[in-house]
Amino acid sequence: MNASDDHYIIKKTDNLIEACYYIKKNGHDPLWRDHSSLNTSLPFLLTQLFVVLFVDRILLLILKYLRQPPIVAHILCGVLLGPTMLSRTSFSRKYIFPHKTILVLETFANLALTYYMFLVGLEMEFTLIMHAGSQVVSIAAAGIIFPLLFGFGLYFMAVTKSEHFDGRGSMFWAIALTATNFPDLTKILADLKLLRTNIGKIAMCSAIISDIFTWFLLIMAISIFNGQKFNAVLSTGIFILISIFALRPTVAWLIDRTSRGEIISDTHVWFIMAGILLCGLATDACGSHSIVGAFMFGAILPHDDTVRTKILERLHDVVTGLLMPLFFLVCGIRSDLRYMFQHTPWEMVLIVVVMSWVAKIASVFFISLHYKMSSMDSLVLGLLMNTKGVLALIVLNTGRNIKVLSSFSSPIVFGLVKL
Repeated sequence: MNASDDHYIIKKTDNLIEACYYIKKNGHDPLWRDHSSLNTSLPFLLTQLFVVLFVDRILLLILKYLRQPPIVAHILCGVLLGPTMLSRTSFSRKYIFPHKTILVLETFANLALTYYMFLVGLEMEFTLIMHAGSQVVSIAAAGIIFPLLFGFGLYFMAVTKSEHFDGRGSMFWAIALTATNFPDLTKILADLKLLRTNIGKIAMCSAIISDIFTWFLLIMAISIFNGQKFNAVLSTGIFILISIFALRPTVAWLIDRTSRGEIISDTHVWFIMAGILLCGLATDACGSHSIVGAFMFGAILPHDDTVRTKILERLHDVVTGLLMPLFFLVCGIRSDLRYMFQHTPWEMVLIVVVMSWVAKIASVFFISLHYKMSSMDSLVLGLLMNTKGVLALIVLNTGRNIKVLSSFSSPIVFGLVKL
């Protein structure tokens, strides 16, 4: 089926949508431009950025009084601006989110994600793993294995009858259920004043182990389903080893030799920002994902308070407040709740949401009881370990990017609802 609009032609088939855009030019030269400014990408990007920031800030103010974490407002903002609500209107499709601008929007969203994952690696306390006992390892393992199995089962139960079914998508759905978003977990623990308690320490240690394993599974899945298999895994592994044993001491030595006492200058920050992109380029060339390199670069930087504070002062607000809303917007544009409810029985939606929620909570709850924790503490730990966020969305969007999850089927929307 072919459809046309003022500035682009859309061709729809069973497997994809092709949008070819063109520019209409007048025969005469106007005073300012030879064509409308809305035919170029930059005005659209500025409009999209304004809309998403405006809606996101309003939702943050509203949900703050309901004691909800910021991730809830970000995801809700993406859903409201996506085809579920705003993007369904003809005005939005023509003046705010036309097809021709989505590629530019996704490019900036991936750039934001690259810098965000650097900050995640920078904030992770890997020294906690060195003191992790059998209890922490067992809790992390239970929170990985059982949700992984549940994810496979739920995918085949919910999506098998879909015309867009692809069995490979079950891998990404299962991996998404294993994730525990460490940055959001630490914020929740800080808000609840549980950061220094025994439950807080167990949750943070288990979350780090869980997220590392999730990263490993994601790299494996990307490598296998991209057709590169062993080469991508091997080259990414070599990059990680080089980062730990060669790049880490080199960066620490350079910072120590070039810094004036304990002062980290802006020049250091700019070189670090360039290093983020270089490491992201390296892992992308290896066949995995640019966010893997950015995460590793953040993980190997010196974690003393001076370096970390200086970098966070320069990057945190810009990345999380200005750029990351674009990533959540892209997630929302790729999801259509109306389509889900029209083509999926509500009973199946309810089953998937509840079982996705129960899988990690129940597994952590019972293993915690085994280690003589009280029922209340076990339940609290299970709820904390079920914290989902950006990492789960990364997994689902990666499956969408390599076309094992379809934008017209339900898995990505199910993942968003589960959050």
